Amino acid sequence: MGPHQGDTDGGVRFAAPPDSVEGYGGRGVDGAAYRPPEGYLFRDNAGDTWWIIFQVSSDPASHGPNVRGDVLGCSESYEELVHVRVLAADVLRVDADAAFRQKLPSSYEEAANVAAGIPRAGTQFRREGGGA
Repeated sequence: MGPHQGDTDGGVRFAAPPDSVEGYGGRGVDGAAYRPPEGYLFRDNAGDTWWIIFQVSSDPASHGPNVRGDVLGCSESYEELVHVRVLAADVLRVDADAAFRQKLPSSYEEAANVAAGIPRAGTQFRREGGGA
C-alpha cells in the first residue's frame, strides 16, 4: 500500500488494496499521482496530506484517447485505512491531466477545485457551446 514507481509516463503511482480503502465502494485504488509544485502530497487546511490520483475506469471501452476514470483524493496512510474522496467522477484522463497541468494546484483544496471543473466524459460538446 502506498506510492510506487511504474506509471507508464515514468511518474509515481499510489495504490491500496480494497481491504485497506474506505469511501470508494469496496474498491481498491491504483492510479497515477498528480503532483503539487513541490513534492508528491497535497496538504489540506487541517494539515493532513493527500495523494491526488487518476484512477482508470474498469470499463472495457476506456482505452486509448478515451481513457476514462475518477480523480481521487487518497489520505496518506501508514498501517491504517486509506480514506478516499471522489473529486471528479467519470472524466477523460486527457481533460484531467490538462486541468492539473494548467492550474498547478498546491493544496488539497485547490486540487479539489481543479477536479470539480473537469467536465464529465461525454459533455465536452456541450461545454464548448456546440449544442444540447
